[in-house]
Amino acid sequence: NTWNHLLHSVRTGENAFRHLHGMGVWEYRNRNPEEHAPFDRAMAGLSRSVGAAVVRSYDFTRFGTIVDVGGGTGALLAGILAAHPAGRGIVFDQPHVLAEAPALLKAAGVDGRCDVVGGDFFESVPSGDALVLKAILHDWDDPEATKILRRCRDAIAPAGTLLVLERVVAPPNQEADGKFSDLNMLLMPGGQERTADEFAALFAASGFRLTNVVATGTRLSLIEAQPV
Repeated sequence: NTWNHLLHSVRTGENAFRHLHGMGVWEYRNRNPEEHAPFDRAMAGLSRSVGAAVVRSYDFTRFGTIVDVGGGTGALLAGILAAHPAGRGIVFDQPHVLAEAPALLKAAGVDGRCDVVGGDFFESVPSGDALVLKAILHDWDDPEATKILRRCRDAIAPAGTLLVLERVVAPPNQEADGKFSDLNMLLMPGGQERTADEFAALFAASGFRLTNVVATGTRLSLIEAQPV
């Protein structure tokens, strides 16, 4: 159990999962598909649980093409497109993660308006008017998160919008649930939860500026940024 190695991370600041298994969590899941499937189902469940709240909280109708970067099975984007009949979408993720996306999009009735594209968000991202990243950046430390955001900056339309769905750790940085998640990010994927100021710094290093933080009524906030 990775949490049994909490003390190692507290003492060293290193990722406990890598210390325990000799590889990062993503490589481990790729090598062990039986571990990846439950994770993918959990992420789809999270997307469904927050999707309706996100649609209620933000106007997506001004966007022509919406790209869900690291969108998994497409649950979040399916909800957005169902509420935005004129919009088109792209679910972008690693090819093996996307296996169930076509069936989910078809069941939601949006498959005719949504493409499924495989790739690596450290290398490139499909172009769009809005790029959505749900629970992606907290999996990574600042250098990796900045690289992902720079690929998004390369792809986004000149007047486009970046929409990051993440926890926002509020001052004085003592929220119990947020701090537990922050520890879990350190132990498992090696990332972290962030404050609004920390998101603003990531954006500034990647060619964006933070423009708004929208509460969704869930534990995730919608953090809006514009390219500069």
